[in-house]
Amino acid sequence: MNIIPTGINGFDKLIYGGIVRGNSVLIEGVPGAGKTTFGIEFVYRGITEFDEPGVVVTCEELPESLYRDALNFGWDLHALEEANKLRILCTSPEVLNDPEVNIIEEVVREVGAKRILVDGVSHFRNVFSDPILLRRAVYGFCNGLRRLGLTSFLVKERESDGQRDYAFEEYVVDAVIRLENKETPGLHRLRLLEICKTRGQEHIPGKHTFRITDTGIKVFAFGAIDVSNKIKEENNLVNTGVPGLDDLLRGGLPQGASVAVAGSSGTGKTVLSLQYLIKGALDYGDKGIFLSFEETPPQLLANARHFNWDLDALQKQDLIKVIYLSLSEMEIDETIIRLGEQVKTFGARRLVIDSIYAFLSRIENIAVLHEKIYYLVSLLNKLNCTTLLISPAWEVESGGKLEVIHSVVQGTVLLKSIMLQNRRVRQLEIYKMRGVNHAMGNHLLEISALGVQAFPRLGG
Repeated sequence: MNIIPTGINGFDKLIYGGIVRGNSVLIEGVPGAGKTTFGIEFVYRGITEFDEPGVVVTCEELPESLYRDALNFGWDLHALEEANKLRILCTSPEVLNDPEVNIIEEVVREVGAKRILVDGVSHFRNVFSDPILLRRAVYGFCNGLRRLGLTSFLVKERESDGQRDYAFEEYVVDAVIRLENKETPGLHRLRLLEICKTRGQEHIPGKHTFRITDTGIKVFAFGAIDVSNKIKEENNLVNTGVPGLDDLLRGGLPQGASVAVAGSSGTGKTVLSLQYLIKGALDYGDKGIFLSFEETPPQLLANARHFNWDLDALQKQDLIKVIYLSLSEMEIDETIIRLGEQVKTFGARRLVIDSIYAFLSRIENIAVLHEKIYYLVSLLNKLNCTTLLISPAWEVESGGKLEVIHSVVQGTVLLKSIMLQNRRVRQLEIYKMRGVNHAMGNHLLEISALGVQAFPRLGG
């Protein structure tokens, strides 16, 4: 097969390199899902990156609208037309289906086109009321594009937003891509892409998130992440930098493990995680990353100063990197992929994610949450990065979501706060730690001017 890359960032990973040359691809979705942008970028990347001239056929928008919208991404379509690399046709479905008019064939030969976007094939229904004639017209139109040697993207409006419906166009074309623009919990919308069919070639199934950026579409090929083979390491232990805790762990955390640190507000989760990174950098030279969804970098710097930790100096020495993502902008698949890239490029051996609640708040489905957390943990394990995932307390009602987190990670440390003789006392319990013969029970935990310290319970 002659495979051609689309040039759309991340998308070609889902189809193992590109689309079969000459195939017809149906792009369908709801309003605002990005159908036209997806198709125009396919044509634009073909011209600018692969020397494949293209044609854009529109039955709705005027060329001036396409020029304007494309410039938002830095795509100068008008310049490509002047260079005889592109043609934009604003026409009607009646003209496209007139056997005596060869308008597409003429412009294809003028520019030597290899790619075409037709926006949209839905308008054919305005010409043919008979379903048989409509199907025959679309089938003949697609075959005509194939005979011209064109790889085509055909935009179609989604007819139902409820139960899955199958339009006849999906049977006629060679590939089907469905785009969604879904509401999610909170104030966030999520764009999803699913490849439903690719005739004659494999693809990665499932729904994948994508974002429309200022340079075009970026698909986060989450399913393309290889997490199957872990790096083989000796059973090394990573010192936590928390006095007393390493004694409870019989030496430290398993290298490359992901550990949930769960507790209610005020139990010392953030302080413990900062100490884990800072002491790791100062005492062992381990590079670390602090990914925060809640506290900003200035707030973290101020927290560190309370314990005489110069977090700013460690950042300047390139030993610790603080990354802040607001919940309103955070996208889960994008975050996991970019976090993996950051760990690799920075060379991080330690990582803190504060907090994993950002994942819980975005995903309602338990099975989907399990899949996302599994990929996150498996990726970090493969990168041999020892990770603390800050988690809400188990007492927080979450519909079983917290149980999913703790079932996937290799270890769980519980931080507690109880009233004892009119005095609030902090406690620490190592609930589980795979591969470590850890001490059981509740142990005293104190936060002093030097940071966090654990006191192993006698007989524990």
